[in-house]
Amino acid sequence: MRARKCFLWLVFVAACINVKAQKEDYMWLSGHYSYGGFDPGWGFYFGTTVLNFNNSPRSITRDSLAMNFDKTTTSYCNADGNLLFYTNGIYIANGLNEKIENSDSMNWGPVIPYYLSGIDTEGYRTPQGILAIANPANANQFYLIHSYLDTLSNNNFFGCMNILTTLLDMNENAQHGRVIYKNQSQIRDSINWDVKTCKHANGRDWWLLTKQNVTNCYYKTLISSNGISTALTKQCIGGGQFGNVSNSCYSPDGTKYAVFVGYGGLDIFDFDRCSGELSNPLHTSFPLSSAMGVAFSPNSRFLYLSLYHVLYQFDMQAADVLASKDTVGVFDGTKAPFDAIFHTAQLAPDGKIYISCGNADTVYHIIERPDEKGDSCLFRQHSLSLPSPSLGVPNFPNYRLGALTSSPCDTLTGLNEVERTEKEKILKIYPNPATDFVTIDYGFTNWSKGEISLEITNELGQIVHQQKLPMYSGFQKIETSSFATGLYTTYIKRNNQIVATTKFAKQ
Repeated sequence: MRARKCFLWLVFVAACINVKAQKEDYMWLSGHYSYGGFDPGWGFYFGTTVLNFNNSPRSITRDSLAMNFDKTTTSYCNADGNLLFYTNGIYIANGLNEKIENSDSMNWGPVIPYYLSGIDTEGYRTPQGILAIANPANANQFYLIHSYLDTLSNNNFFGCMNILTTLLDMNENAQHGRVIYKNQSQIRDSINWDVKTCKHANGRDWWLLTKQNVTNCYYKTLISSNGISTALTKQCIGGGQFGNVSNSCYSPDGTKYAVFVGYGGLDIFDFDRCSGELSNPLHTSFPLSSAMGVAFSPNSRFLYLSLYHVLYQFDMQAADVLASKDTVGVFDGTKAPFDAIFHTAQLAPDGKIYISCGNADTVYHIIERPDEKGDSCLFRQHSLSLPSPSLGVPNFPNYRLGALTSSPCDTLTGLNEVERTEKEKILKIYPNPATDFVTIDYGFTNWSKGEISLEITNELGQIVHQQKLPMYSGFQKIETSSFATGLYTTYIKRNNQIVATTKFAKQ
């Protein structure tokens, strides 16, 4: 136990080194009723489910961490994919599973005693209502941006009335972390339940957009090295929709923004990463749907919309995007133990989309090949068994989106390019030797320099496999069953220049 504690401490201290991270979202935590243990009535364990994408395929474990999760959850890893901190929207714990100083009472307000049995025993309930991004001015500090529920005028109905910010400094308290301030009001209005951000075209700053309910207006603010701007701007575009239960998403390449409003419909926009402006609105109605999730494929071509019993796919490259709507999944009636419906969705580092059920179910649905059109996307219902019930999927932006090179907004200078270049050379491949497949781990790629491709050559220098690598993913699984026995060289290239290389043997 002491050796394990020392190991965790070394990992945790290493997390505070100032390195440009590429694996921030490699550890997913969810779960429900963490203290429950095994329940003979239900026939399964309660607790925390941990998905670790540092492994391929991802590993799945159950842990009895003190923190309980509801639908509000995110986590943050260091550059090597080691857990730095995580939160359930009510408090924050560090990589040693200690409650971070001054992190208690996040989102404190009327919803806590109304819904929850205690500040430390339950989690917050806004689906994907929190995320974390590094402070552009200080790599040891992190902004947690979270939606806050408050009572509306109609008695005890809770609606999202505020976007709050909390600042965490992991260099404080002997590197155990301390919250500098919490629950600072950023946007106060009737707005989206979820929180989503997108990298500015300079590759460092962040845009925060959120929809004002019952209107066609969107609030916008910039998070930069100067802090979180208090100069809110509002853009009104497209059609107005009623409803305060909503979910939104940016495409991985930052060119699209989609928002779904329960009992309203879906809006899709072009997004300008320089100005933060929306344009070219598209709208389609879904008047009878409330449970929902939206997620783009890694190549940004396909948008997926999950609605209770149906999963739709839209093709962003189609001449008529809305007419391209294709039903790629229909609920099969499975209970696990409740109806395993289609709820919130999140694109993962392995290039797959994971969809929660919204209930305390012990399964996730997975879109195995989201870059493929129609049924070729391979939607697999309840295909991932979880060791404990989960109410949702964590919330992450695309941390790996770099600068929009050659654009007027690609203006940053003075970055530590030597450090980035050396880190980018790290390329892992396994299993080695291989039989039927190999997995390429390119999670340290510096996307601010542009897109990359994969090339595999045999011992004669002949190319046996070549492809463009998806920007959002950190892994790529390659079929090698047809490869002849021998030694192969793997190259990661950008603009036909070798970025990283390694070898593997095929048995």
